[in-house]
Amino acid sequence: AAFHAGSFPAGYPPWLEWHLNPGIGLSILRGHPGVVALLPVVLIPVLIWIWWRQFRLLGAWENLAFGLVLGGALGNAIDRLLSQAGMLGGVRDFIHVDLGFWPLNPWPTFNIAAAGLSVGFVVIILLSFRRPTPAAATRPPSAPANALRQTTEP
Repeated sequence: AAFHAGSFPAGYPPWLEWHLNPGIGLSILRGHPGVVALLPVVLIPVLIWIWWRQFRLLGAWENLAFGLVLGGALGNAIDRLLSQAGMLGGVRDFIHVDLGFWPLNPWPTFNIAAAGLSVGFVVIILLSFRRPTPAAATRPPSAPANALRQTTEP
């Protein structure tokens, strides 16, 4: 079935709306396709480097959150690359939420990748307020979790 801007074929839920976003979040930079295409090429390797250096040795929640951010960035990067190749007109956004009150109405149409990015960033920010446990704070990054256990044998 062919999808046209703003519509899905009959039988789909009413909260699905088809939009192509030629920019980044909230259609920022929509008039600069070269910059929009270059951003993921630069930012995704930076995100991978940050994960490798800072997040991979942290807990499961930190890695899950960073995975959401990286997965969302990769998902939208695929659409941006297809747009540069002339196969799409932008990132495919299709989830439309109508909360019914200002300032959250209308909420910008988004996709699953954007939701992953947003949720991942929020979780990372929330986790950054946690205080590290004393063992995690003093353990060298390469040491296993039980490396600080000391025995008191005579």
